[in-house]
Amino acid sequence: MESSQFDATLGGDEHLPNTANSLKFAASRSIEIAAMTESILRPSATKLIFQNLPVHMRRRVMSHNCKRLPVKLRRGHIEQMKKSGLAPKQKRPSRKYRRRPANLFQEYSRRQRCNVWLETHIWHAKRFHMIQRWGHRLAYSPCDKAFRACYRASSAHCLLQDISYYTPIEISGPVECIQQMFHSLTNSSCGLGICAKAYINGSREGAIQLYKANSFPYGYIGKICFIWVPSSTSNKMLWLFVHPSQVNEVKSVLADILCPDSKTTEQEIPEKRRKITNIFLENNEIKFLPGNLNRFRLTGPNSHAILLHTLKCVEDVEVTSNEWISNLPDKSGLHLKEKHDLWQKLSLASSPSQLPSKIVIGLIVKDPRLSRPKCRTKAIVNGTVLKPETIVNIPEYAAMSPLWDTQIHENIKKKRLTNGQFIQHITKTQLVPGEVCEEDPVLQHVPVVLIQRPGSQNSQFKKVGYGSGWDIIVPSGYSLPFWQTFIMFGGRSGGLRETESLAFEMGESYLPPDSNAGEEEEKRIESELRERYFKLPPSKRVNYTKLGAISPFICPWKVLLKDWRVPQNPENHFFVLRNKNLLDTLQDCLIKKKTLPVMGNSENCLIAVYLQILGKGNLKRHALICLPQVANDLTSMKALFEPHHPDPYEKIRKQKRVQHLKDVKRWRKTRVKLRKKGVVVSKKKTVKKTRAEPSEYVKSIRELWLPSDVKSIRFSNSREILGFISQAAFSFSEAKSCGIGYVAYNALNALIQLGHNKVLVRNTTSRKYRQANIQILKNL
Repeated sequence: MESSQFDATLGGDEHLPNTANSLKFAASRSIEIAAMTESILRPSATKLIFQNLPVHMRRRVMSHNCKRLPVKLRRGHIEQMKKSGLAPKQKRPSRKYRRRPANLFQEYSRRQRCNVWLETHIWHAKRFHMIQRWGHRLAYSPCDKAFRACYRASSAHCLLQDISYYTPIEISGPVECIQQMFHSLTNSSCGLGICAKAYINGSREGAIQLYKANSFPYGYIGKICFIWVPSSTSNKMLWLFVHPSQVNEVKSVLADILCPDSKTTEQEIPEKRRKITNIFLENNEIKFLPGNLNRFRLTGPNSHAILLHTLKCVEDVEVTSNEWISNLPDKSGLHLKEKHDLWQKLSLASSPSQLPSKIVIGLIVKDPRLSRPKCRTKAIVNGTVLKPETIVNIPEYAAMSPLWDTQIHENIKKKRLTNGQFIQHITKTQLVPGEVCEEDPVLQHVPVVLIQRPGSQNSQFKKVGYGSGWDIIVPSGYSLPFWQTFIMFGGRSGGLRETESLAFEMGESYLPPDSNAGEEEEKRIESELRERYFKLPPSKRVNYTKLGAISPFICPWKVLLKDWRVPQNPENHFFVLRNKNLLDTLQDCLIKKKTLPVMGNSENCLIAVYLQILGKGNLKRHALICLPQVANDLTSMKALFEPHHPDPYEKIRKQKRVQHLKDVKRWRKTRVKLRKKGVVVSKKKTVKKTRAEPSEYVKSIRELWLPSDVKSIRFSNSREILGFISQAAFSFSEAKSCGIGYVAYNALNALIQLGHNKVLVRNTTSRKYRQANIQILKNL
């Protein structure tokens, strides 16, 4: 090989320069660079760009997200995606765009298709745990630990609740027709009728126990509150406020009375999709107006002070220039000056419990945002005890209000100023920014209706006056201005949990078991408790069979009544006794230990009772109320325990569990062998199951843990079972554990015949019996 073929270092004749010109070098390689760029942007190979990367740079998400690629390769990757027909993933709109008012409104409208929202929903959703109940999205409990704080608010301050989910129903027509309509739906033994003199003039709110037509004492629907609109004519207007769990039943009952020949198919339609329509007849008209009125409940002695600071009455109708007031035919019927003076007199009271029971007062007040304080403060009124003449002499015109005219509602809602418009008005259009003229024609006046609530009136086992307060009804569109003003004056907000605890503290039954609403509530609670129980591993579950608790998650009322029925005739219906005179007689018999009077249908009757535990212990829901049989059950100082019960299914459960594990291993080995042989194991096409539907194996195991077929329960323990507790907790007003339950009528008679007025109670998770006082509950 000749030396001229090598470079200078090896003796060749080629010499490299000492410097290099980059511009000249790039120009000489421009063709190669252009070819490389062209191959990157428009590759002819079958592989994609992200597939040609080194192994350490490859990511699985690169095919979906181009930002995972190096920057210099992203453009070519996007071009490849376009050619393959896959459009690149659009960028999600920014949060600022999504939070625009128009977009928010569309999103909120979409989310309200299944569950109705209250006007205060957004305020509650930021501070409360929200749940779905009765076709509504409602606030259940505050996110902070506020259980004791809510009780203190209801007893010493003010507890604020939004109960606008109650559906208002307007019934108009002659009084005689309305009375005849409700004659078959109510019974005089349960209290005053709907056309009683105390209610007919509209000065007081009433309540009736509603039943299905001509089915008393069976077919209970619920407790309905009502208000008569004051009128001097024979045609009057009646407003009902119905719980959402009872609306469909009330509508079907009213429709059957007015149009008995009509056939409704509402039961075939899901509850969330049912449309509530109005009912028209020659003399009567029934309108269902959900969402037209907002109702707030203020509970506690300080609720009176909060209303006094919030509600500023309009004194002179001539000063105001509101359009809806100007269109009223009779402005003198508003009695603005008289009502203003009356409200000033009532301000002398220190608590709403001092005022007449259930009085209705209609006021026209100024915009509540005018009286809102700059910072949160506690409203205080130095009240005194009112004079008797002030309490008794409530004028008839006090209950009159233009709020009951539904044509005014749209006008008020249309002219309402939003918060932004309100702030702009008081800052830019006034001579002194922030100072508002109370007679400003732009600011609208609002009609409201106040309803006094007397609270607990039974001094036998509850403090008189506890739970007293006010209910305020405002037109739609003005819920948030009133609500936020109440909060700024010291009201503490509560939810459905506080509604249940308030009813418990007052000794009132909440959704009784003989109504459809109560039955559905019991099934819902049972489903939740069962799911929570079976999520635990077997070693952590309470063995209710060994404890003698046959039905730990639901109270089998029909089985209980069947066991106490003599003779044992099959009967599927039962009822809760609500005859006030008979309840007084039963309480007297229980105290004096006299035999109960003979009553028709007593074998199907449940008696609501209130229990107070003696000594230590804490009652829980579904606890057993038992009959003390042995003489020393109530006198012995030793603790009484339920003996252990045998569990006949324990061995069967273990055998099924072991066999199931063997089957699972065998199935796995079979699949592995088939894959090794090259056999493709095809998956069977099965129907997709919901999460709530367990497998057949799980169903059989659950049945062995808790058998669903409960045939008898009276003699399932060493002490006979009288009834069950449906609500139980530690009562703050009584400073002891209390409970509300139901016992069979014949079982209560057996207790009295043994000469006892005390019972034994036992929780389903314990073997220990505890003594408790039993009293007849009358607040049904």
